[in-house]
Amino acid sequence: MFRIAWYVAASPPGVLLSEHSEAESQVFDGRATFTATTSGVNLRLRVAVDGAKKSIEVTAFGADQAVITRYVNDLASMLESSLRKYRSLPDKEKNKLRRALVAKTCWDRVVHDVFRKSPLSEIYFDLSHGREMIVQATEGEDVHPVALTTAAWLSKIEKLPRDRVLPPEIATELAKKTIEWKKETHAVISRYL
Repeated sequence: MFRIAWYVAASPPGVLLSEHSEAESQVFDGRATFTATTSGVNLRLRVAVDGAKKSIEVTAFGADQAVITRYVNDLASMLESSLRKYRSLPDKEKNKLRRALVAKTCWDRVVHDVFRKSPLSEIYFDLSHGREMIVQATEGEDVHPVALTTAAWLSKIEKLPRDRVLPPEIATELAKKTIEWKKETHAVISRYL
Protein backbone atom coordinates (compact mmCIF):
# COMPACT_ATOMS: atom_id res chain seq x y z
CA MET A 1 0.00 0.00 0.00
CA PHE A 2 2.79 2.44 0.91
CA ARG A 3 4.55 2.14 -2.45
CA ILE A 4 1.29 2.65 -4.33
CA ALA A 5 0.39 5.68 -2.18
CA TRP A 6 3.91 7.07 -2.72
CA TYR A 7 3.62 6.49 -6.47
CA VAL A 8 0.25 8.27 -6.71
CA ALA A 9 1.45 11.22 -4.60
CA ALA A 10 4.79 11.62 -6.40
CA SER A 11 3.67 10.96 -9.99
CA PRO A 12 2.68 14.47 -11.12
CA PRO A 13 5.53 16.46 -12.71
CA GLY A 14 7.46 18.69 -10.32
CA VAL A 15 6.60 16.76 -7.14
CA LEU A 16 9.72 16.34 -5.03
CA LEU A 17 10.37 14.18 -1.99
CA SER A 18 11.29 16.27 1.03
CA GLU A 19 11.47 13.59 3.76
CA HIS A 20 10.68 9.93 4.32
CA SER A 21 10.83 7.19 6.92
CA GLU A 22 9.95 3.54 6.95
CA ALA A 23 9.87 1.13 9.84
CA GLU A 24 9.33 -2.51 9.12
CA SER A 25 9.14 -4.73 12.13
CA GLN A 26 6.07 -6.81 12.96
CA VAL A 27 3.89 -4.06 11.48
CA PHE A 28 4.80 -1.67 8.66
CA ASP A 29 4.82 2.09 9.34
CA GLY A 30 5.85 4.47 6.54
CA ARG A 31 5.73 8.21 5.92
CA ALA A 32 6.77 10.42 3.06
CA THR A 33 6.41 14.16 2.56
CA PHE A 34 6.49 15.85 -0.84
CA THR A 35 6.47 19.41 -2.12
CA ALA A 36 4.34 20.24 -5.13
CA THR A 37 2.79 23.10 -7.03
CA THR A 38 -0.71 22.92 -8.44
CA SER A 39 -2.72 25.74 -10.01
CA GLY A 40 0.06 28.10 -8.92
CA VAL A 41 -0.28 27.04 -5.25
CA ASN A 42 2.70 25.58 -3.39
CA LEU A 43 1.82 22.75 -1.07
CA ARG A 44 3.26 20.05 1.13
CA LEU A 45 1.76 16.60 0.85
CA ARG A 46 2.21 13.92 3.45
CA VAL A 47 1.46 10.24 2.87
CA ALA A 48 1.37 7.91 5.86
CA VAL A 49 0.65 4.18 5.99
CA ASP A 50 -0.01 2.56 9.35
CA GLY A 51 0.07 -1.21 9.11
CA ALA A 52 -1.43 -1.70 12.58
CA LYS A 53 -4.51 0.34 11.65
CA LYS A 54 -4.43 -0.80 8.01
CA SER A 55 -4.83 2.80 6.97
CA ILE A 56 -3.49 5.24 4.41
CA GLU A 57 -3.55 8.93 5.29
CA VAL A 58 -2.97 11.71 2.75
CA THR A 59 -2.66 15.22 4.17
CA ALA A 60 -1.94 18.44 2.29
CA PHE A 61 -0.89 21.85 3.59
CA GLY A 62 -0.96 25.10 1.64
CA ALA A 63 -2.46 28.56 1.31
CA ASP A 64 -5.51 27.93 -0.91
CA GLN A 65 -7.94 25.49 0.70
CA ALA A 66 -10.11 25.05 -2.43
CA VAL A 67 -7.13 24.13 -4.63
CA ILE A 68 -5.76 21.77 -2.00
CA THR A 69 -9.13 20.07 -1.53
CA ARG A 70 -9.41 19.41 -5.29
CA TYR A 71 -5.83 18.15 -5.39
CA VAL A 72 -6.31 15.74 -2.48
CA ASN A 73 -9.66 14.52 -3.84
CA ASP A 74 -8.02 13.78 -7.20
CA LEU A 75 -5.18 11.91 -5.45
CA ALA A 76 -7.64 9.93 -3.32
CA SER A 77 -9.55 8.91 -6.44
CA MET A 78 -6.32 7.86 -8.20
CA LEU A 79 -5.22 5.94 -5.10
CA GLU A 80 -8.52 4.04 -4.86
CA SER A 81 -8.33 3.16 -8.55
CA SER A 82 -4.70 2.03 -8.27
CA LEU A 83 -5.41 -0.14 -5.23
CA ARG A 84 -8.39 -1.73 -7.00
CA LYS A 85 -6.23 -2.53 -10.04
CA TYR A 86 -3.45 -3.89 -7.83
CA ARG A 87 -5.83 -6.25 -6.01
CA SER A 88 -7.05 -7.66 -9.34
CA LEU A 89 -3.57 -8.61 -10.58
CA PRO A 90 -2.23 -12.18 -10.56
CA ASP A 91 0.56 -12.75 -8.03
CA LYS A 92 3.35 -12.79 -10.63
CA GLU A 93 2.32 -9.37 -11.94
CA LYS A 94 1.87 -8.02 -8.40
CA ASN A 95 5.47 -8.99 -7.68
CA LYS A 96 6.75 -7.23 -10.79
CA LEU A 97 4.67 -4.15 -9.98
CA ARG A 98 5.95 -4.06 -6.39
CA ARG A 99 9.53 -4.10 -7.67
CA ALA A 100 8.84 -1.31 -10.17
CA LEU A 101 7.24 0.72 -7.37
CA VAL A 102 10.34 0.22 -5.19
CA ALA A 103 12.50 1.38 -8.11
CA LYS A 104 10.33 4.51 -8.38
CA THR A 105 10.84 5.31 -4.69
CA CYS A 106 14.58 4.76 -5.13
CA TRP A 107 14.70 7.34 -7.96
CA ASP A 108 12.81 9.85 -5.78
CA ARG A 109 15.29 9.22 -2.97
CA VAL A 110 18.28 9.67 -5.32
CA VAL A 111 17.00 13.11 -6.34
CA HIS A 112 16.28 13.93 -2.68
CA ASP A 113 19.78 12.83 -1.63
CA VAL A 114 21.43 14.81 -4.43
CA PHE A 115 19.56 17.99 -3.43
CA ARG A 116 20.37 17.39 0.26
CA LYS A 117 24.03 16.89 -0.68
CA SER A 118 24.07 13.51 1.02
CA PRO A 119 27.24 11.43 0.98
CA LEU A 120 27.73 9.22 -2.05
CA SER A 121 27.12 6.08 0.05
CA GLU A 122 23.41 6.98 0.40
CA ILE A 123 23.03 7.82 -3.28
CA TYR A 124 24.91 4.70 -4.35
CA PHE A 125 22.68 2.47 -2.23
CA ASP A 126 19.45 3.89 -3.67
CA LEU A 127 20.82 3.80 -7.22
CA SER A 128 21.96 0.17 -6.97
CA HIS A 129 18.77 -0.93 -5.20
CA GLY A 130 16.59 0.85 -7.77
CA ARG A 131 18.54 -0.80 -10.58
CA GLU A 132 18.09 -4.25 -9.07
CA MET A 133 14.35 -3.65 -8.65
CA ILE A 134 13.84 -2.48 -12.26
CA VAL A 135 15.79 -5.52 -13.50
CA GLN A 136 13.48 -7.81 -11.50
CA ALA A 137 10.37 -5.84 -12.54
CA THR A 138 11.18 -6.40 -16.21
CA GLU A 139 12.54 -9.94 -15.85
CA GLY A 140 11.82 -12.09 -18.89
CA GLU A 141 11.75 -9.10 -21.24
CA ASP A 142 14.50 -7.48 -23.28
CA VAL A 143 16.99 -5.66 -21.07
CA HIS A 144 15.29 -2.45 -20.04
CA PRO A 145 17.16 0.80 -20.90
CA VAL A 146 17.04 1.87 -17.22
CA ALA A 147 19.00 -1.26 -16.27
CA LEU A 148 21.73 -0.35 -18.76
CA THR A 149 22.02 3.35 -17.93
CA THR A 150 21.91 2.79 -14.16
CA ALA A 151 24.71 0.23 -14.51
CA ALA A 152 26.76 2.81 -16.40
CA TRP A 153 26.12 5.36 -13.65
CA LEU A 154 27.11 2.93 -10.92
CA SER A 155 30.40 2.32 -12.76
CA LYS A 156 30.89 6.05 -13.16
CA ILE A 157 30.49 6.90 -9.47
CA GLU A 158 31.78 3.77 -7.73
CA LYS A 159 35.38 5.03 -7.74
CA LEU A 160 34.47 8.27 -5.94
CA PRO A 161 34.87 8.53 -2.13
CA ARG A 162 31.70 7.15 -0.50
CA ASP A 163 31.83 9.52 2.48
CA ARG A 164 31.88 12.67 0.32
CA VAL A 165 29.27 14.64 -1.58
CA LEU A 166 29.14 14.19 -5.35
CA PRO A 167 30.94 16.92 -7.31
CA PRO A 168 28.31 19.50 -8.43
CA GLU A 169 28.55 18.74 -12.16
CA ILE A 170 28.09 15.00 -11.59
CA ALA A 171 25.27 15.60 -9.08
CA THR A 172 23.39 17.81 -11.54
CA GLU A 173 23.84 15.31 -14.36
CA LEU A 174 22.68 12.43 -12.10
CA ALA A 175 19.58 14.33 -10.95
CA LYS A 176 18.60 14.96 -14.59
CA LYS A 177 19.19 11.33 -15.51
CA THR A 178 17.14 10.18 -12.53
CA ILE A 179 14.16 12.17 -13.83
CA GLU A 180 14.43 10.15 -17.06
CA TRP A 181 14.54 6.90 -15.05
CA LYS A 182 11.42 7.96 -13.17
CA LYS A 183 9.57 8.50 -16.47
CA GLU A 184 10.70 5.15 -17.84
CA THR A 185 9.75 3.42 -14.59
CA HIS A 186 6.32 5.08 -14.73
CA ALA A 187 5.86 3.41 -18.12
CA VAL A 188 6.56 0.02 -16.53
CA ILE A 189 4.16 0.76 -13.65
CA SER A 190 1.44 1.95 -16.03
CA ARG A 191 1.24 -1.58 -17.49
CA TYR A 192 -0.35 -2.64 -14.22
CA LEU A 193 -2.00 0.42 -12.68
